[in-house]
Amino acid sequence: MLFLASFILKGHSQAALVAAAMAILGLAVPPAAWVSAAAIVLVTLVNGPRNGLIVTALSLLGAGIFAYLIFSSPQVALVFVLLAWLPAWIIASVLRQTVSLAFSLQVLTAMGLLAVVMVYLLAPNIGEHWREPLDMMVAQLAEQSEDFTLAELKHTEDWIIAFLPGLFVSSAMFGTMLSLFLARWWQAVLYHPGGFAEEFQSLNLGKFSAMVALAIVLMALAVGNVFSIALVTVVFALYGVQAFSLLHAVIKIRQINGAWLFAMYLIMFFIPQVLLILILASFADPWLDIRRRVAS
Repeated sequence: MLFLASFILKGHSQAALVAAAMAILGLAVPPAAWVSAAAIVLVTLVNGPRNGLIVTALSLLGAGIFAYLIFSSPQVALVFVLLAWLPAWIIASVLRQTVSLAFSLQVLTAMGLLAVVMVYLLAPNIGEHWREPLDMMVAQLAEQSEDFTLAELKHTEDWIIAFLPGLFVSSAMFGTMLSLFLARWWQAVLYHPGGFAEEFQSLNLGKFSAMVALAIVLMALAVGNVFSIALVTVVFALYGVQAFSLLHAVIKIRQINGAWLFAMYLIMFFIPQVLLILILASFADPWLDIRRRVAS
């Protein structure tokens, strides 16, 4: 991975090649798309927004050529610019100017919330494109299940289709966060070893951000419609990151064996309620200052 970071920083052409190739690979292997956007972020963080924008333009050209040769559809490249590279470049530019990971993530979350609003205003039925495969799945489940009727499964299917636009936005936002973290880690390893771990473990989103997030959650509980729940998924993506930051910080402060960190991730995978508890703790952290309490 470090070889790839060094290669990206050799020049615009090298960075564009990595971004374009990984973008096309991301169509088959989704995590490659995060590496693609991370190349844009790394160039922007190290060499500035102008150079990041140049690499984005060159990557668009390269991805367009690859998409035409492989799929005969260069429009695929435009999708990557809108969903992956452009948000990544914006957030990388904000982080370079402010040197604040918390503020950068808050800006990204604001963009995510705005995107949810725009998607539900302009394309609320985009989930209908997945109606046909979901119909097939529902029919199979209805035949195999004795606990749910076809009508109940159809009702759940309608809710999922209505929720898909919000899910797409929160997924894209989470992918941008991962790309930002990967590029920030690359930058730290190359120029300031250990810097990213310190920055991530000290992440604090502040009281105002927590109050806005709690207001959105309370609104969703009161209203209960798909749109409000879609907004909550964006908020939870942000505070999920804050929760992981707290978890890493506590393990570092208490000097607990790193195997416990792996164990916690494993537990969260099988018992998602544990992650929810950590997210609730991250909401309270600006007032409780959990790191200080653990340290003392």
